[in-house]
Amino acid sequence: MIGMESIRAAAVYRHAPGVEWPSVLEHSAPLYIQLSVPPLSSRLHPFATELPPPFVRMNSLKRKRVEAPRIPTLEDVHPYTTWNICVRIYHKFHVERFAVGRKKLNMVLLDEKGKKMAAVIYDDEVDRFETLLVEGRVYYVWRMSAEPIMRNQESKFADSSFLCRFTTQTTISELTHVNEQLIPLYPPFMPFERVWPFAFDNDKYIEVIGMVIYVSSLGFVKDKFYKRNIPVRNIVLLDSSYNMMKIVLWDKYVTDNMIALERCADERAIVIATMLRAKPIDRELHTTDFSRVRFNPDIAAVRELRRRSIMSYPLHEFKGEWKTKDYVINKTGLLAYQDYVK
Repeated sequence: MIGMESIRAAAVYRHAPGVEWPSVLEHSAPLYIQLSVPPLSSRLHPFATELPPPFVRMNSLKRKRVEAPRIPTLEDVHPYTTWNICVRIYHKFHVERFAVGRKKLNMVLLDEKGKKMAAVIYDDEVDRFETLLVEGRVYYVWRMSAEPIMRNQESKFADSSFLCRFTTQTTISELTHVNEQLIPLYPPFMPFERVWPFAFDNDKYIEVIGMVIYVSSLGFVKDKFYKRNIPVRNIVLLDSSYNMMKIVLWDKYVTDNMIALERCADERAIVIATMLRAKPIDRELHTTDFSRVRFNPDIAAVRELRRRSIMSYPLHEFKGEWKTKDYVINKTGLLAYQDYVK
C-alpha cells in the first residue's frame, strides 16, 4: 500500500508540466482508496454539532419568513401619543368657525375593523387638509395625535372615548383602489332587535340597513324658530331577521329623495341610513343634520340582503293597513302591536 506522501507526490508530478511520471507508480498495483461516509441521517441530525471531514456545515439556503409589523388600528390608540394609521374618511362635516379667527373641521374615521373614531383639525391645518381629505376615500396618516374627548357631541359620532387630532406634524397619503374588504365603507349595521336595548344605555348615533316595505304620505311640521313648514315622511324597513323599524325622514332627506321615496316601496328598495338619533319612547329613528340616506348602493351588505330573498316575505293589505308578523303599519306610518288589532 502506498502512503499518503506518495499520493501527494503523484499529484504534484501529474500536474507539473515537463515532469515524467514516477517509475515507482508505473509498476505499482492499482491504487484503491476507501472513504468512510457517514449516513445522511447522522449528518442532518438536529442535535449534531460537528460533521466529520471532508464535510463542512453550510448555512441553510431556505428563505426565511419576514413578517411586516402590524399596522395599528383605532382600537390601539390611546391619548397623548402619536400614531400612523390607515383609515377611511367615513364622515366629513362642514368647517365650523367657533371664535374670532378660529375654525375647525370635524370628521369621523373608520378603520379596517369598522371601528369609528372622531377626528378634528384646527385653524391653519384646516386650510392644509380640507381640500385633500374627501369623504369616502382611504388615507394613510402619519404622526396623528390622540387626546380624550372633551365634548359630548363628539362622543356621539364614534365608538371610542378618544379623539384623533391632525397637527402641524401630520402628513397624509391617499391610497387608491382600496375595496371594502380591506377597509369597509360603513361600520357594522345594527340589527333592529338590538337598537332599543342599545339606545336606552347611551345616545350614540346608529347605522341601519333594511328593505323598504312602507312609505307614508308627505306631511309637514311647523317650525316655530325658523317659521316654516318642515317636510317629513315615515318609512318602515325590514331587516334580514324580519324585524321592522320606523325611520322618520326630515327636511332635505325628503325633498332630495322625492322620486326615490315614491318608487322604493313598490320596488322593495334597500336603504342604508347612518347617523340616526334614536327615540326609545316613540320607538323611532330620526335623521339628523349629519345623516346619510342611500338607496340601493352597490355594496356587499346590500347584495347579501337581496340574496336572502327578503323580497319574497308575504305582505297582506287589508282596510288601508299593512299587516306583517307582529305589527300593523297604518297610513301614517305608525306601528302598533298585533294585540291592538281586532
